[in-house]
Amino acid sequence: MELADGYATNATTEKISVKAEEKHYQKEIIKMFKVGDKVIHNTYGLCEIAAIESQNTYYGKQDCYIIYMQRTKVMIPVAHSEMLRYPIKKEEVAKVLEVLSNLDGLPGELPSKERIKIYTEKLVSNDILKIAEVLKGLAFLDTVDKLRGAEKNLFERINRILSDEISFVQNISKQEAQRLIQGCLKKIRESAKCRKK
Repeated sequence: MELADGYATNATTEKISVKAEEKHYQKEIIKMFKVGDKVIHNTYGLCEIAAIESQNTYYGKQDCYIIYMQRTKVMIPVAHSEMLRYPIKKEEVAKVLEVLSNLDGLPGELPSKERIKIYTEKLVSNDILKIAEVLKGLAFLDTVDKLRGAEKNLFERINRILSDEISFVQNISKQEAQRLIQGCLKKIRESAKCRKK
């Protein structure tokens, strides 16, 4: 009986401990981003945390980050905040530009559907270096043979996402950010022209 009571007490203590850890974890997650923070969404790019609200979701009531994209309200559950990250630091921009101009890792002969799958996975990862690799690959393909459909849309979206982030981080205009990006991609396009011949 003592053993059973002791076990029950231990089990109860463990449950309380787990609940306390869960609450602490939730608080830590909420502290990741604050209202007014500029963040990078893995699909929309640069945006701002407008609010943190409790919302009814598919998984029940959850705390959500609220962002607005072109006046459209987007709710991101705090528990799934991996789709958000802080913008890179100013000194990291050079690494992004280096990836964009590096001739390594250019796309080979793959069907368009397979390429789109690979590129989408890299975009969703929200890793800016992987996203830069995608833009570089698409610029190469666009020079070899003009992009169409899904690949063209992906190219335009990633181009905007990168230029918005670089513009914000470097405190320069979007046009200046675009010049930096296109300057790096010039080397890639020249390589593609040589292969095209």
